Amino acid sequence: RFFLCCCFLSSGINAEYGGTEGRSICVRTCSGTTVMGDTNWVNYSSKDPSMGMYTNINMTECEFVAPPNVVTTLNGKGHHWMAKGGSATYSITPTSFRVYVYTKDATRNTQQAKDLKWSITWMAIGYAC
Repeated sequence: RFFLCCCFLSSGINAEYGGTEGRSICVRTCSGTTVMGDTNWVNYSSKDPSMGMYTNINMTECEFVAPPNVVTTLNGKGHHWMAKGGSATYSITPTSFRVYVYTKDATRNTQQAKDLKWSITWMAIGYAC
């Protein structure tokens, strides 16, 4: 797992998190990846594990003060090209987000995803102050 952070000044409005109109703010770019072969994949459904899985991504070290914009990719050693949803993010907060992956055509369970070294690489851009 790695993090790369970069800050630069900008101006804008962020009313939900206190507003920033009329002053410079710090915008941060932060990126990381889950560990290939050790990503914490969780079955979406206990009744049918082949339907899909999800993983939660921790961005606490990025120190965002509002939910950032997040871009993700699904990586691996095989079959990840058949999965769907690796670039869709859910439940974004300043400190975390979730990625669901539909795997019916790609893998049968979370252990197979780990064996194929599936991981999520991500980049987030948001406010840090």
